[in-house]
Parts: sequence; structure tokens; C-alpha cells
Amino acid sequence: GFVAKHGNRLQKSKVDEITFKIGIGSEMKQRTHTLRLTASSMGGEYLKTTALFEKADPLTGAPVSWSDARSGTDSQLDDAMAGRMEVKRQIARAAGSTYAPEFLGMIKVELIKKWGEYREAGGRRAVPADLFSSVELVPSPDGELVESTRSPGGNNVGVLAWRCTLATPEYPEGRDIVIIANDVTFQAGSFGVAEDDLFQKASEYARARGLPRIHIACNSGARVGLAEELKPYVKAKWTEDSDPSKGFDFLYLEEEDYNRFEDGTVVAREESVNGKKVFVIDSIIGEGLKSTAGGIGVENLQGSGLIAGETSRAYNEIFTLSYVTGRSVGIGAYLNRLGQRVIQMVNGPMILTGFGALNKLLGKKVYTSQDQLGGPQVMVPNGVTHKLVQSDQDGVSAILDWLAFTPKTASDSPPLLDPTDP
Repeated sequence: GFVAKHGNRLQKSKVDEITFKIGIGSEMKQRTHTLRLTASSMGGEYLKTTALFEKADPLTGAPVSWSDARSGTDSQLDDAMAGRMEVKRQIARAAGSTYAPEFLGMIKVELIKKWGEYREAGGRRAVPADLFSSVELVPSPDGELVESTRSPGGNNVGVLAWRCTLATPEYPEGRDIVIIANDVTFQAGSFGVAEDDLFQKASEYARARGLPRIHIACNSGARVGLAEELKPYVKAKWTEDSDPSKGFDFLYLEEEDYNRFEDGTVVAREESVNGKKVFVIDSIIGEGLKSTAGGIGVENLQGSGLIAGETSRAYNEIFTLSYVTGRSVGIGAYLNRLGQRVIQMVNGPMILTGFGALNKLLGKKVYTSQDQLGGPQVMVPNGVTHKLVQSDQDGVSAILDWLAFTPKTASDSPPLLDPTDP
């Protein structure tokens, strides 16, 4: 209740953990137990609540062991996990967003609020015991999606997907939705081949079941990578050695460096520079290099076309909504527009390229921020954005508001509630 009531304030203040310690005992026996109540995001879930009995060292008073208040089983405080999650949380905040798995906890908090509002308005339906559950959809070795309950932060792909079950006032028995989210802490949330494949399969999963598809968008567009292993060895033949500002004639590898790499890494031809045999680079393929695994350019753009086409198909078959948090670039911006509804956070621009690149192209300083290109002052008047919110907590609330008018599946009728008017 406390987290639901003060969620916006807690998020704005960047509160990651709240702990209360309650001493249990009497004046005669003094304290016999300590009850530790915690609401924490340090494990990757948004302000997850736990209750532990804490045992202290009788000499120093320092906590030495913990047990679950309900089951009595031994428990530990995972400081290493908390450290990893804190790094990811800070990266997401720097991008103006929230770490993707924490949106699941925020949905649960908002469901508590929605039920409270419903009951206060006179609603008679009983509040279910279990308001929210989720399973992650992860790719198996054969490429198909399987359900998983792994801990947050275990992904090696910059897109995450979940099937979530929400008990709402409209559907107290529960309704399923599919959430697809960019993980901005993984390669800036960019789309590569693996990300495109997971996005496409998760969207297909939603279409096959007629479920609403929610995209939480915070990304850097299609990934344009570099063959990092080559970079230290590439040299330039300057037009004038004494004045590099006049440009270069070609890029090349010295013979020794050329032989370091397998065939297929570059396409090159022999030339002579200062009487020394070199290999002039015509194109970089990057085949077999670790840095190019999963594509560095054309492959990723091909994947962008794949998920754009998939989103267009989903538009015609199921309810599709994008929530833009932080930023959404390139194919990320297109995906939002190709959906049926867009909710935009006030600090979440939708752009095709950055303002700095456009200024260089124009040869003068025309733009000073991303908001001039795709901020709410552009996207709301032109009709791309349907709802503007001030924070991620408000964004989650707006998602649930829209779902309240959305059928359980594409083949169902819209939900009905008994009137609460006197």
C-alpha cells in the first residue's frame, strides 16, 4: 500500500530500497527477535517486498543470519546481485528511463492502485489474492521461445519479453498480455540480429494467441558496429603526409597485419606505399571476428525490416501499444508509429537520427536538442503520440488505463464493469 500510494514520489527521488526493522520482545526479556521488512529494487524487481527475521550477534549486535518470516527457511542478503543491478539501474536512469525488468514490479504497484480506486468508487468485485505474475520468454538453443523464471540481468540480448497475467477490475480472473522491452543497459538498447529475432518471435507469440502486445521502447535504433579487431591495424595513405586535413587516398593494412586475419575478414588488393607492399582495403567483411558476431550493418538493417513488417501484421490482428521512455531512435521510432497507440514520456523523444548529425549535414547549427525533432511538442500535435505522461510510473498507469478498454483477446468482446453510480 505504501509503495502504491507513493510510487511517483519514490521514483522521482530514485529510492531503490526501503527497510524497516521492528524489535519484537518485552520489557522483561528485552528484544528477542528483529523483523526486517524491506521493499527493494536491488534484485532487479521494482520495490519487491520481503519479510525476514534477523538474528544478531549477542556481543556486537551486528546481524549475522536471516530467515524467511513465513516459511522459516534460511535466507541471505545478496550484495553481489545488488551491485550488478545497481549498475544497470544507473545506466537506465542516465538514458532517462527505468531498468526494463523493473516495469513488471511497477505494473503490480499500479494494479494495487487501480483496485483501490475501483473499490473506493463503489465497485463490488473482490480483490484477487494474486494480482500479477509473469514468465520471461527466452530463446531456446533451437531458436524457439520458451518460458523461464530466471533472475533479472541474465540476458545476453538487448530485447526482453514476458507473458504477464494481470488481475484487473475488468478481468479479476486474470488476463494475459505480452510485453516486449528494450534493455538499454545492453549495447545502448540497439537492435541487432538477435534482438530482431527475439522481438519478431515474441510478437508472433502474441499474435498466435490474440494477446495485446505492449512495447516498452528505449533504444538506439539499428546497431551499426565496427570490426574492432581490425581498428588498431588500419592505416591511412594521406594525400599529403604533412597535412592530414587534405584527406587520404585509401586505407590499408601492412602485409604483416593483413596476414593476422583469416580470409573473408577484408577484401583488399596489393599496392605499394613508400616502396613497401601493403593491402588496400576495398571493403571490410569481418567474417569470423568476435566483434561482428550477429551482424554489424546490413544484417541489422535487414532485421529492422523484419520487425517493421511483423509490427504491421500485428496492427491488423491484435491490440498494439508502445510506451516511449527515455528515447527511441531509427527503427525504434518506426515501430512506435506502426503500432495502434503511443504513450510518450515527456523526456522520451522519437527520432530517426540525432540533432548533431543533422547539424553536420546542414553545415550549421539549426537544432539544439532531440526534442526539436521528436519530443512531445512535435509528436503530440502531429498525432503520433496519443497520450503524454510525466514519469514511467504514470506511463504504466496509462498502459493499464488503455487495457481497461481492450478485449482480453482479439476475438473477445470489450470488458464490462457493473456501474458504480448510486
